Amino acid sequence: MAKYPFVVGLRTARPVERIEKWLLGHCRGKWHVRLEEIAADLSHKYLIVSFEFAEDRVAFRQAFAKANAAAWAAAAAVPDQPAAGEDTAAA
Repeated sequence: MAKYPFVVGLRTARPVERIEKWLLGHCRGKWHVRLEEIAADLSHKYLIVSFEFAEDRVAFRQAFAKANAAAWAAAAAVPDQPAAGEDTAAA
């Protein structure tokens, strides 16, 4: 169960510490990160991030959507390369 009412599910290869650093620097309210699942090959993890305020959830989703778009653009510039640091967020 999520600790706060506004929730995002995030599949990412990024270190959790990097995500927590972003949260510390950008959220007005409280937040909580829960590790839900780790891929068998350790290539990615699925996190549940919950927020006290809806505005923080919106800012988080926008920031990670921009980061994901940048990773895809960089990968597209180099043929046959996967998008490094690819994230997928759902809420």
